[in-house]
Amino acid sequence: MRSVLSGRRTSWVRGTLLCLGVAAVGSVLLLAIAADYRSGVYESALAPQARLSAAAPLLVVPAWGLRRSRRGPWVLAVAGGIAGAVSLGASAWMHLAAGQRGSAAARADAYTLFEISALIVVLVLTVRHGAARPASVAAVLLCTAVVVRPVAVEVSENSLIVALFCTFAVCVALVGALVARLVAVERRRYAEQVRLEQRLAFARDLHDFVAHHVTGIVVQAQGAQVVAASRPELTASALGQIEGAAAEALRALRHMVSGLRTETGPVQAGDVDQLRDLVADFALPGGERARLVQEGPVGGLPAATVLVVHRVVMESLTNVRKHAPDSRKVSVSLRALSGTAEVDVVNDRPGPGGGPAGYGLVGLEERVTAEGGTFEAGPEAGPGNQGQWRVSARIPFGSVWKDLP
Repeated sequence: MRSVLSGRRTSWVRGTLLCLGVAAVGSVLLLAIAADYRSGVYESALAPQARLSAAAPLLVVPAWGLRRSRRGPWVLAVAGGIAGAVSLGASAWMHLAAGQRGSAAARADAYTLFEISALIVVLVLTVRHGAARPASVAAVLLCTAVVVRPVAVEVSENSLIVALFCTFAVCVALVGALVARLVAVERRRYAEQVRLEQRLAFARDLHDFVAHHVTGIVVQAQGAQVVAASRPELTASALGQIEGAAAEALRALRHMVSGLRTETGPVQAGDVDQLRDLVADFALPGGERARLVQEGPVGGLPAATVLVVHRVVMESLTNVRKHAPDSRKVSVSLRALSGTAEVDVVNDRPGPGGGPAGYGLVGLEERVTAEGGTFEAGPEAGPGNQGQWRVSARIPFGSVWKDLP
């Protein structure tokens, strides 16, 4: 609920700022029209050219309304370029008319504040929302039109001052529009990164939780088939265990799907008590169970550290079920030391190829390394440890991973 309210508050602030910006721009344009009317620009000999070039920016108004459509950015950029080209053409027309002998246009006040202001607004909209390539061309045309407009008829001290002011205004508008465009691009890139991280987290949860329960279902079903032939009375118990594992897998799936539909996020791995239950519920087809050994104050481990430990143990036990179902011994050791949690999962692997392997170990190594820890998985060395497979993880309490579910 908090995220929803935050999103609504952000939308309300953006809407308010947009309304204030539109009101400010509209006020400037109205004041510019009033100043032009008082100066008599539209009653001079160059009134037709002035009206044409001043009306050119209106092409952007309908194009801006289409900016969110597929072709909208291209249409907006093209409209901005046309507006700049029309203004430049009108300025050239004014220059030629003022150069004729005896023409009254030479004494006319050729630049209009409304046209200059409107072209700057068009420049901002084109650079901010237009397609990149046509917007770059349109930006050049619009900048040139704004700077050239005051000196189109006559180069005087006043016109040069206005041209210098227009150059400064164009630079500020162009930099502001480019910064806003880059911020929007960075925001979209960050949103895509967040979505990608959420997908990766969901994939890890799907592998860690659902694959764990499904593997248990498969192993228990295989054991039930073997037991049913010799001891049919144990079939009901095996079916009950299969039903419990299937229900747990369905709960995990529902939790992950609800996390995708809401803001709650994917499945949350449990605390130390759930880790104990995980080890206690583990059983192989031959009836062997895992043994948990705890050292130190494991109940005081940080939540992020317990989360990684839970994933390491779950993936390791799942691999034992899949790749070493004939193991005679499975032990899990959890030690809480000063600033570090150490977890070791060891199983014997009779027969060739009995060691666990797969993409899950790669994901575990990435997760533990992201925590600033170390991860090892492979055959245990030593003369008295032949045929044993060990998964070891060392996780510091000061986690550097901020995006875990």
